[in-house]
Amino acid sequence: MVDSYFTLRALVREWQTDLIGTTIIDAYSQSKNELTLAMADGKNEWMLRSSIQRPMIFIFRTDRYSKARRNVATLFPDASDRKITDVRIADRDRMLYLDLEGGYRFQWQLFGARANAFLIDENDRTAEAFQNDEKYSGDEAPSPRAAPMPETFADFEDRWRTNRNSTRQAIQSAVPLFGRLPAQETVFRAGVETDDPADTTEDERRALFDASQDLIADFENPLPVIYGSGQFPDAFALAPMHHLDANGAKSETFDTVDHAVASFVKRKLAERHYHRLYDSLENALREAAEHYRESADRMLEELSNESRADRYERWGHLLMAQQNAVDPGDEEVTLPDLFEDGQPVTIPLDPAKSVVENAQYYYARARRTRRSREEAESRLEETMERAEQAKALHDEISEIDTLSGIKDFRKEREADVAPFVDRQDTNVDTFPFRRFDLGDGFEVWVGKNARQNDELTFHVAQKYDLWMHARGVPGSHTVLHLPNRDAEPGRRRKHVAASIAAYYSKARGSGLVPVMMTRRKYVRSPKGAAPGAVRVDREEVLLVEPGLP
Repeated sequence: MVDSYFTLRALVREWQTDLIGTTIIDAYSQSKNELTLAMADGKNEWMLRSSIQRPMIFIFRTDRYSKARRNVATLFPDASDRKITDVRIADRDRMLYLDLEGGYRFQWQLFGARANAFLIDENDRTAEAFQNDEKYSGDEAPSPRAAPMPETFADFEDRWRTNRNSTRQAIQSAVPLFGRLPAQETVFRAGVETDDPADTTEDERRALFDASQDLIADFENPLPVIYGSGQFPDAFALAPMHHLDANGAKSETFDTVDHAVASFVKRKLAERHYHRLYDSLENALREAAEHYRESADRMLEELSNESRADRYERWGHLLMAQQNAVDPGDEEVTLPDLFEDGQPVTIPLDPAKSVVENAQYYYARARRTRRSREEAESRLEETMERAEQAKALHDEISEIDTLSGIKDFRKEREADVAPFVDRQDTNVDTFPFRRFDLGDGFEVWVGKNARQNDELTFHVAQKYDLWMHARGVPGSHTVLHLPNRDAEPGRRRKHVAASIAAYYSKARGSGLVPVMMTRRKYVRSPKGAAPGAVRVDREEVLLVEPGLP
């Protein structure tokens, strides 16, 4: 809940003491989709660092002003040297404001696919937008929309939806500013075990409402906590989550929300970097080890069988010795085997060839088979060695669970790893998923493994995005991301996205592949299922050729 309304509101309250009266001294971006503002008051310096790209939308403050010397884009020159007159947040909406002297203000829209940052002028129009400036420049400033929040049990009852998949989801519908974690905590605090919202009693719903109000009260006086063990965190909470504490989750408490959010975001960014470095390499080494082991097993099986070269050569001898027994145009012939006590043997023939030409064919095939066998024998040792090397590297990387560890591995083992990975596996893209730009804000995002499939589908994709998967075969989750909920991608873009989904599936080699498509909101994760496993409703099927645009 690092980007929840309650967390942003708590941050604003902490910033008001220090930032009001300071002067904007810089605005820049040194990472894609990240904006940093620097401000000072003559004695102290601070920076607000923000990201507007899902799945990591965030904003937090750090002390001191620092800036890289390279790859930095300076932005918002009209804001430079203006004093901050107020720091505030919209009522029940994730729009955050820095009011500046002269009627200007910075405005962050920290939610969804349209997350952005704007400099708004004294006429309430966009002077400059962090992203898509040409689209927004001169437009009226984005307006907040207060989320409905139940203040009474009657309000809660009016918003209770019995058609949700779980009580937790029904709570999120009834209390729109609650994400998954607060909703889970509400269920725990209420002591409600009924999982189907349609089966809850009035007393249970009343208990859920009371628990939600208690949690909101806790958010008013935050005691921020980061849950998780090791280098990478599992969850951020604005107040202790009793359901996590009851399960023995390790936690770390913080004195300020600022410090907690900054720590959580930095560790989450480190985790994303770790997975970008780790996942593709681990997958490549695992597949290489399996490939070489399977190849070695096939070679051993082939070499353990009687050589087919002897059979082909014997067939050639039999045809040459018994030419008169073969009629022109025969597709096969049965002859006594002169080498095996006259036992009959059936020999396939090419009816377009003479008996001598068929014999010569089998002599040539015997020679090729002997050469192949000799080559297989020489390759077997090399293949087994490759399998052992890939397995050893995979075993080594499987023990690494830190960012510094995977960095050191890639650096120190670069030459050893190179034979087992494609060039694309050694590159690190700042966006965690495969990404294809279809123009006009439409993009296709593709998961690279089961963990990413789960992350993409349930934590990154918007509910109105189109979700796709090759039907009936293992494959990657694929999302056709829409610029907004009313955008219509059209038939061509849908088929391009479906072709990408088919390409990243086990059906890649097929001529035509059925690909199921539905809105993301109709994709569910069955309870207790492994990451990436889903249940799909209201699907339609597109028949496409696998391929990339």
